[in-house]
Amino acid sequence: MPTLSAFEDVPLAQKLGGSLLKIYKQDNHLRKMFLSYKVCFTKEGQPWISPVVPKIRQQLSRDPSLNYEYLPAIGLKSFIQASLDLLFGKYSQVIMENRVGGLHTVGDSGAFHLGAQFLKIWYKKSQDVYIISSQGERHGQIFRDMGFMVHEYSFWNSNKLRIDPNLIFSVVENKEIFPFFDIPSQGFFTGDLEEDTRFLQYFVDHRFEFFCSQFLSRNFGIYDEGVGLLVVVTFSNQILLCILSQLMKITQALWLNPPNTGARIITSILSNSSLQEEWKQSLIEVVENIMMIKEKMKEKLRLMGTPGSWNHITEQRGTHCNIGLNSQQLDYLIKKKHIYISQNSCINLTCVNGSNIDYIVQSIYEAVIFTKSLEQKSLGTIHS
Repeated sequence: MPTLSAFEDVPLAQKLGGSLLKIYKQDNHLRKMFLSYKVCFTKEGQPWISPVVPKIRQQLSRDPSLNYEYLPAIGLKSFIQASLDLLFGKYSQVIMENRVGGLHTVGDSGAFHLGAQFLKIWYKKSQDVYIISSQGERHGQIFRDMGFMVHEYSFWNSNKLRIDPNLIFSVVENKEIFPFFDIPSQGFFTGDLEEDTRFLQYFVDHRFEFFCSQFLSRNFGIYDEGVGLLVVVTFSNQILLCILSQLMKITQALWLNPPNTGARIITSILSNSSLQEEWKQSLIEVVENIMMIKEKMKEKLRLMGTPGSWNHITEQRGTHCNIGLNSQQLDYLIKKKHIYISQNSCINLTCVNGSNIDYIVQSIYEAVIFTKSLEQKSLGTIHS
């Protein structure tokens, strides 16, 4: 009988972002807040679901024609086509020329796992991966685990956005970099589905080849049924078919058959013009509320006389915002105010509402003032 485990030497993994949520849950303070959730929330503090989704759930549950057989390796074909039409436009040049396709993927990272495995096998030019992000996503971990050399860069420097789409386009072209884009929640960026993906059109128009992760559960509010697409854009249909065949081969080792419930819900909405309009309107309402919250936060911080400029709050788009606090200030918020924000200083703006905005803004003001006083004391000690 064995007396030692075969895994005696396995250490505890480095703490992930979920550890902050664990600490929050153990906090018994009445005013505690967690502002780094990934999901979208309503004004009442409940997880947001597009109003059209429950209707479709009921319809599907009563549809006797549906079967629950395994999907093919590529996934639900109607879901793939509807998703591509959403991303590029139904009559986009790249769709009409049959130069774009996709595979139905699992969760919000499935497309990156699948794409990374393909690139590891077939992309011979380089094993270096450059990740440019504003929210510290974990894509780097996926590529790093597969043996890529990962270089991560942030959009942020001294509370200012420093990203220029034209510069990225120029670098990709001049350095011959293969682009891998991330579209995690189309429509939540500006409220305009086409505007949110307009930058992709630059690459399509210039006939670039690229991959794109298109996650489609967050902007419908079906978080527990995460589905997406690995989008593939190539020079020709012949190359596309070859790439898709190799990707399907890889999926047989990853998940074989993707889940279909979430994909059916999304397809039903996107394939019906009336339902799609209702869904679009629900996105606009969320974005408009976020814009109002950002304006209120910036103005309240200004009226309090909070040191520094807070224009960056309203200059950003999307459900999440980097508020530009340093580690000392974030630590103060946790220990003194029981407000939990991840170390990348990004907050989920849908967590901010009329009942907590004053407490949040007041706490940010106190955190900034506190660290400023520490800096002054430190300077005084040096001068003395």
